[in-house]
Amino acid sequence: MPSQAESPAGDAGFVSMSLYTVVKVKESVDISWKEVADVVSVSSSGAGFYVKQQCSVGHLVSLMLPLEPHLRSYDHEKEIYKVWGLVQHCHKLAGSEPENYHVGVAFIGKHAPESYRVDPTQSYRISGMGENGLWNIVESENDFKSRRDVRFFKTIDLYLAMVDGGKASLGGERTVTENISKSGAAVISSLDLNVGDRVKFISEEYDFSGLAVVCNRQIGEDQRTRLHLKFVENYFPIESLNLPVLYVAKD
Repeated sequence: MPSQAESPAGDAGFVSMSLYTVVKVKESVDISWKEVADVVSVSSSGAGFYVKQQCSVGHLVSLMLPLEPHLRSYDHEKEIYKVWGLVQHCHKLAGSEPENYHVGVAFIGKHAPESYRVDPTQSYRISGMGENGLWNIVESENDFKSRRDVRFFKTIDLYLAMVDGGKASLGGERTVTENISKSGAAVISSLDLNVGDRVKFISEEYDFSGLAVVCNRQIGEDQRTRLHLKFVENYFPIESLNLPVLYVAKD
């Protein structure tokens, strides 16, 4: 679920506060609902909130909230910030009566794409981040499935070392994550690496060092390369991030 960035690198920058939002959801062209929801976490590029109705991962929702100006990408002088969010996760709260759901959304901007106007049930996925700190999306042809492990939008400073046979270092670079889970991460990188190559992921801040394999290599709309890594030695101590849940879904 999704990362949450103040910068294109993907820093979460979450603020917890007493805040509300009006959530509007279209289930079809003719069926819709809205609810005033408590916001439990918010940043310039996403929010988490509680609602009584389930939201579908990959679908768009409309939010209206009195967000602080420094967290906005536009309409800084207006009382209410209107923004569209892409649902990244929706989990039922254990033991809640009546049922309540924790929903995490990634902010995509002031306007929904034209395809949403035609079909509000259209699914979308994140395709990178714009220079304004909001997420870019594209239409998704498949239904979404939640990742096995929650993936957080969090910038972590690290050293990425190329290795020979998993041991000898062949050089590397200092860089940052775009998002991370206990079993993997998406890392901004200029290293000449390909799918199947192995690297050493070293984070001094979180006292973590682990071998990882490159599972995918993508160039974003900002022309920067992302390496999608899977940890193969041990798990990253994700609990030490102390962040609210908002992760990337996958199709």
